[in-house]
Amino acid sequence: MSMQSVKNALRVLEAVAENQPAGLSDLTQRLGLPKTTVQRCLTTLHEAGWIKPAGHELRRWTITGRAFSVGSQAANDRDLRSVALPLLSELQAATGETVHLMVPDGNEVVLIERLDSAHQLRTFYSLGLRSPLHATSNGKAVLAAMPDDDVADYLAKYLSRLTDRTIVDPDALLAQLETIRGQGYAVNEEEHQPGIVAIGAAICPPGTGAVGSLSVSAPKVRLTRNRYATVGRQVRDTASRIAQQLSASVVPLP
Repeated sequence: MSMQSVKNALRVLEAVAENQPAGLSDLTQRLGLPKTTVQRCLTTLHEAGWIKPAGHELRRWTITGRAFSVGSQAANDRDLRSVALPLLSELQAATGETVHLMVPDGNEVVLIERLDSAHQLRTFYSLGLRSPLHATSNGKAVLAAMPDDDVADYLAKYLSRLTDRTIVDPDALLAQLETIRGQGYAVNEEEHQPGIVAIGAAICPPGTGAVGSLSVSAPKVRLTRNRYATVGRQVRDTASRIAQQLSASVVPLP
């Protein structure tokens, strides 16, 4: 699909959302696009699950729950970031190391915020970085918070190796997930990048799964094993405080 085709499809999706239930003729007139182009975009969006027929009217369209969920996720990420930032700043000051905030997206976690260490030698990942769940402390913390069936499905399909330290044995990873659940934080020892250690915890507001995770990350020469328990408690407690604040900020429906 060309870039212009993608732009046209997004314009059609936006127009459907603004004018639903929307018909072909109305959309064509509003967008100033050829009828064949609009029809092709509607077909593509329907097949991809973004729009659906309005009742039994195959000539009129409404957006689906997928479109709503994407919009809700974007709002949730903003809420998570705004609630988390003050507490992440406290954690960064307390540990002196880089702090990452990530959100789960399918079988990966995505970096949405980073507070850098003042050390010259430090970790650096670009915002938007995507990483598999099993190869980061953030991801393993999220994985440990998932239902058993989802964990089993992940272990059966997605255990790729990123470094020679990445855990790709399902039984070994299952055992580690049990440890994570017990202590409340996950440790990544050079499993995502050689020389880098990270300690992460999932952010789980009451009644939900993991909506995000945070970690402290540093070169292994500074984040040594004798610091794991202390930093782990700091990370776990920060994640718990963020979860509590997120829960408190939710306004119940009438």
